[in-house]
Amino acid sequence: MENIEVYWDVFFCVARISRMGIRGYFLCRLTKPFFISRKNAVFVGAAYFAAMLVLYFIPLEMDAMLAYAGGIFTAFAVMYFIDRRNLEQKLFLMVVMYLLNWISYSIAGIPRDIVLAFVDASPFIMSKPIFLFACYAAAEIFYDILVFLLMAFLVHVINRVYVCKRENMSRKELGLMLAAPCSVLLGYVMFHFISNTYLADTGKYIQDVHTEYKWIQAFYQIISYIAIIAVIVFYQSIKESHRKEKENAVLSEQIENVKGHIREVEALYRDIRGLRHDMGNHVTVLENLVAKGEWQEAAGYLSDLKEQLKSSGMENRVGEFSAPLCIKSGNPVTDIILTEKRKEAEEKGIDFVCDFHYPQETKVDSFDVSVILNNALSNAIEAAKECGRPYVHIKSYRERNAYMIEVSNRFCGQLNLDEESGLPKSSKKESEHGFGLVNIRKVAQKYFGDIDIEQDGDEVRLSVMLIVL
Repeated sequence: MENIEVYWDVFFCVARISRMGIRGYFLCRLTKPFFISRKNAVFVGAAYFAAMLVLYFIPLEMDAMLAYAGGIFTAFAVMYFIDRRNLEQKLFLMVVMYLLNWISYSIAGIPRDIVLAFVDASPFIMSKPIFLFACYAAAEIFYDILVFLLMAFLVHVINRVYVCKRENMSRKELGLMLAAPCSVLLGYVMFHFISNTYLADTGKYIQDVHTEYKWIQAFYQIISYIAIIAVIVFYQSIKESHRKEKENAVLSEQIENVKGHIREVEALYRDIRGLRHDMGNHVTVLENLVAKGEWQEAAGYLSDLKEQLKSSGMENRVGEFSAPLCIKSGNPVTDIILTEKRKEAEEKGIDFVCDFHYPQETKVDSFDVSVILNNALSNAIEAAKECGRPYVHIKSYRERNAYMIEVSNRFCGQLNLDEESGLPKSSKKESEHGFGLVNIRKVAQKYFGDIDIEQDGDEVRLSVMLIVL
């Protein structure tokens, strides 16, 4: 075959470009779940591919390790301009992707080298240029398929174990997360240095002389990948522990607030009962004074009684308590919460309509229901106050064993739900917001239920289902 060298050049050019495409594709796959708009990951993968393509066709004397780093840096720069949120996390992903390229291509190279060694050892194949080209082409295609499958597996595992994709990573956490990858990166540099030095000194590739070199490197890469996964899992456990601590702190605060309100009401009831007991004696004294015609003494007695009520504060406390306490839901705990939330809504000019009834004669804990009401109504009031003609409506009903609580409110805007949690995305920092709905869901799941949030025009409706017996 006369122009066999041309075919060799064309094939290896296509092979290298296809490998650039594989790297760019899996960079897109790795980063896609971490973007708010997943389409942005396409630009990141395309940027890497374009950068590597430019470096390939421009005749620059550049080491392959530096060339890959240039492509990764270009991808990171594109990520920075597209979405500057959580840059520490993006930096970690770029370092991991850089190492995944090395790990996958090196491990996949072992079976390819075995195939090529068989080809080189065959005099018949070596004597036939067309057979030699076909065998090498088949080995390279087999190599690319192995790389694709291995990279798919490595990226899939990382995306599965990295659960907190939307949570911010602090610089301290970045330092923790980069501990293992930086150790792997140092090993990469050492293996690369040894290989280049051996080639410069002997004119031979070290893996051709010492076949165990590739196996040692592969073993190191497998252990390194396991270490990266372990760091990610450890990081997730820390984040989960912190999240639960914050959720429990918010929940405990809400329960303590409810208990405080109940203590205040119980104290007021005790004072009222004491007043009723004393009032009987006061009425008896006044009746006797009036019966005897001692009007002046009766008037003085009434005046003293009035002053006593004012000095004790009972007159104001009874007025403050009796005026708003008109919501009767069937449970004193929920009565207090509904009353307070109605008062809060009315102070903010929000129309508050309540048709809530506590599920009596069930095993539902009143504190669990209080968590639902506190969080749901607080969120509804917060969202409705920004709109014209604001309103908050709450109702409950029971269908067989399903007890439903529905809270609807006016909402000016578009509700964006997170694909992973199904809860609305917040513009506030995670550390400051977002635990209300999480706590509602936890209570619902405690009773084998769940929550649902939907928007219909300018109304948002939260539905909470509890299975009661």
